[in-house]
Amino acid sequence: MEQKTVKRPGDCTILIVDDEEIICEMLSDALEPVYKVKKCSLGSRALQLIDEYDFDVVITDLKIPDVSGLEVLEYAKRKDEFTEVIVITGYASLDSATLAINQGVYSYLLKPLQITEFMIQVEKAVASRLFHLRSIELMRKSDAFDPDVKMHVHEITSLYYFIRKLMLSLEIAEIMRITLDEANQRMQAVLSVISISIPGFQELYLMPAQGELYETNARELVERFREQVFMSPGVPQQEVLERLQPVLFRGKQGELPRLQKVTPVAVPMMITDRILGTLTVFIDTAAAPQEGQNQFLYVFSSIVSSVIDHGYIALQAKRQAKTDSLTGIANHRHFHETLDREIARAARKKGVFALVLLDIDNFKNVNDTYGHQIGDAVLVDMTRRIMAMVRGGDVLARYGGEEFGIILPDTDLEGAEILADRILKAISSQPFSFAQRDIRYTVSIGLAVYRGEDDVGKDRLIAAADRALYDSKENGKNRLSIGTIDL
Repeated sequence: MEQKTVKRPGDCTILIVDDEEIICEMLSDALEPVYKVKKCSLGSRALQLIDEYDFDVVITDLKIPDVSGLEVLEYAKRKDEFTEVIVITGYASLDSATLAINQGVYSYLLKPLQITEFMIQVEKAVASRLFHLRSIELMRKSDAFDPDVKMHVHEITSLYYFIRKLMLSLEIAEIMRITLDEANQRMQAVLSVISISIPGFQELYLMPAQGELYETNARELVERFREQVFMSPGVPQQEVLERLQPVLFRGKQGELPRLQKVTPVAVPMMITDRILGTLTVFIDTAAAPQEGQNQFLYVFSSIVSSVIDHGYIALQAKRQAKTDSLTGIANHRHFHETLDREIARAARKKGVFALVLLDIDNFKNVNDTYGHQIGDAVLVDMTRRIMAMVRGGDVLARYGGEEFGIILPDTDLEGAEILADRILKAISSQPFSFAQRDIRYTVSIGLAVYRGEDDVGKDRLIAAADRALYDSKENGKNRLSIGTIDL
């Protein structure tokens, strides 16, 4: 059968929506030599144009007057679900990005745009649009195909849509949500589960086809089918399973299906010879899966495994970039990022927060006497003791060497003093036992409180805490001193 080209790239029509005239002109100038282009600056006008024309690609700013970019995206998709939409924005927002992904956005770009990168994204969007149109044309002619061929073409096209959506995901949780939702739909499952067991991550994600699953039900199901849910690389011990906090996603609207009579179908998730975990779908026992479904689940697992692996690698890289390799707490860079954020928040809300700097007394003597290995062990011990006392929102960071910082959001002088006194007593009252040796050590502490109404810079805050720390060192060590910020 001869197949004709539905459209060529040069035949495609693109709509640009941005209230910044200079952006509209810049993008239009880049696109017009290749494509047919229309542009507007108002969301309401964009909706009118979408009604009037059959756009192949819509490029919209997220924040535009009168109608949001997400509404433009939704409107374009409602008219033609195969219209490709590229969202651009001047500010990053995970929530808005997630909404855009869920509504079928093709790409999500941040300003300032690089024209070369922008054009590549447009070319890819146009190629995707033409792929959709050719698929539709092929499906239209598929009545003459063998039913198996027709079904296979449909599966390939559907997988393409899923992979594209999956590749846009920004966070592990969102990748898992998309994957579980797709598994439920494709396998006509009651519930789907992904277990992850890789270095640094032991995690469990569950999503029913519809309704809401509660933790008690989730734990009962996992316990009941533990060998299937954790078929590889091994079933965790009971104490590990009890500590595991499952991540539960809500299914589509409706009541939670009965979980008493379900049959698990599990496949390993692998990257070459490395196992990430297990994908398990639970089918109603009365509707056992067909052979084709099982084969599809293996193909599906192979596709998602590489994306999930990449997501965890990216997450690990983010953690390492902000984590001290020895102690596992925040590093110098993360300390300054957090301090900048707390100063901005306190200034905006006219609130207060406290900064604590502490330093191990005579740490050089510890290294000289016992060696650097034990010196490192002392640093880890001190970190462990302090972490047992700080709140969940507090940030303990290794500021440098044996000096540490603690950022205490929404904490006044009295609250910070209480914590500092507890740290002094906790460290000085009990020696650190290592290699059959008792090593006694103490810390000196400097404290300063930032008040939002004072509107002073970060350097002055750090200088005040640092001067207080120096005073503690000079006045006998193992004590707290309070610094005043120079206004």
